[in-house]
Amino acid sequence: MNLTRRLFLTTLFALTIAFAFNFFFLNLSDRPVMDQVLLLTFSTAALGYLFFSFLGNTAKSIHSDILLSVNKKLNGVSILSFLRENLPGILLALIFFALYTFIGLKLNSPTIDTVDNYLDADNYSWMQRISAPDGDHLEMRGPHPFAYFIFRPLGWLFNVVTRNYGLSSILINTLAGALCVFMAWLFVKRQFHEPIYALLIASLLGLCTAHIFFGSVIETYIFSAAALIGFVLVLQSQKDSSSGYLVGISLLTFGITLTNFVQNFIGFVVSLFSRSTPRSWRDFGGLIKDIFRFGALTLSFGILLSLIHAAWYPSAKLFFLLSDAQAEEEFAFSIFQQPAWRAIGRVLLLVRTVLLYTVIAPQPYVFGREVGGVFPRFNFFKIAPEVFSYSSYNGLGNLLVMAWAALLLTAGIFFLRNLIRTRKVDITFAFALSVLFNFALHLNYGYEPFLYSPDWAYALIFFVAFSLAPLARYRLFQGGLLVFLILLAYNQFQFFQFVFETVSPFIGQGG
Repeated sequence: MNLTRRLFLTTLFALTIAFAFNFFFLNLSDRPVMDQVLLLTFSTAALGYLFFSFLGNTAKSIHSDILLSVNKKLNGVSILSFLRENLPGILLALIFFALYTFIGLKLNSPTIDTVDNYLDADNYSWMQRISAPDGDHLEMRGPHPFAYFIFRPLGWLFNVVTRNYGLSSILINTLAGALCVFMAWLFVKRQFHEPIYALLIASLLGLCTAHIFFGSVIETYIFSAAALIGFVLVLQSQKDSSSGYLVGISLLTFGITLTNFVQNFIGFVVSLFSRSTPRSWRDFGGLIKDIFRFGALTLSFGILLSLIHAAWYPSAKLFFLLSDAQAEEEFAFSIFQQPAWRAIGRVLLLVRTVLLYTVIAPQPYVFGREVGGVFPRFNFFKIAPEVFSYSSYNGLGNLLVMAWAALLLTAGIFFLRNLIRTRKVDITFAFALSVLFNFALHLNYGYEPFLYSPDWAYALIFFVAFSLAPLARYRLFQGGLLVFLILLAYNQFQFFQFVFETVSPFIGQGG
């Protein structure tokens, strides 16, 4: 079949199916004209590309790649051997699972609406969405394209065992946090073959404010972090960059929070160029083809799953429809249209959040009736007329900030030195770009930027770990990192003790 005929037939077939699906399942005729156009355009484009690929070799190669990988895993790797080799990482993850669960049971309640109280987290509503019997009736916003498909089956499974939807959602959340710790251990150990260094870095990830908080307080972001870490773990283990697993885990990332797919895309592109430097236009064209195929497959499957998700769950919104996207205007703004003091304040808040608060918990501000509520509300900043204030540190916190700043500075110097010397990018460069992407994104989106911190915490910590890898074998460096972790653990303990003491009178009163 020649290309023109193949393209025509796939487009016609895709348009027919897209129209029928949207008409019968998504009320196409009752929607605004622009939504009708967008529905047909996106669904036809996604279906058309997938049909076009199935007629070629793309889908077949991905399908066989997955089957071959699964067969190799089943035939070549003993589960018992895997457990024995990774026992330190498993034990570390279990410790963090217990810690996160202890905190989670104190801060998440199915009977007290604490939406926005814990650093802007929607823990109460996500508890419902994940596992409450009628939780799927709550609106699912466009930035989470098919989150119900991911969370509801987990909630149902845990409910079978716990018979308590609140406990189920807490355990699902804390298990995701523990999984992040284990995957961090596995990722660093495979890369550098230094188990002690891997334990230290995984502990740093588990103790950082982003993970210890959102590994305990229910939200989507710890699941996003698990998908993002899982992606780089799969990327690390692949001999080439055409694995179907990369598309699969990118779909998981996309389905939870669509903007995080950009980080998968960054990692994929950097990985391609780090594996093979194009020496001719033909080589460069091959890389562009691989990049396009990865992006197109992920987006096409993602759009189709989003459409099915919206038909299955009428409360779900579609990210590409203008009428559904209007809800996001509440969280988006232009920093360039803000007064100078507010724009500068936002930039400084983001710098502090990304580089400091993500790892070391500061003293939070506590609000009550002044923000129209009774239950305490915690934030890491405060805005008064022409004054932008930030959560600060004292005592041990200041010492930790200086030590962490020294680690960041040293990591940056090592990274630049290696980049200049080798003139070649590697995954460390992708981590740096992911942090910068999140910084740029949240200049104009989100009220409390710390809410999104798990989206970049892994990248920040892995950037430090990979940049400082030349020091990984030195016992003095390992000892210094261990002391830092012990002090960090105590600082985080003080932070949570303050939170517990602040909310305990209100929880005791039933909210």
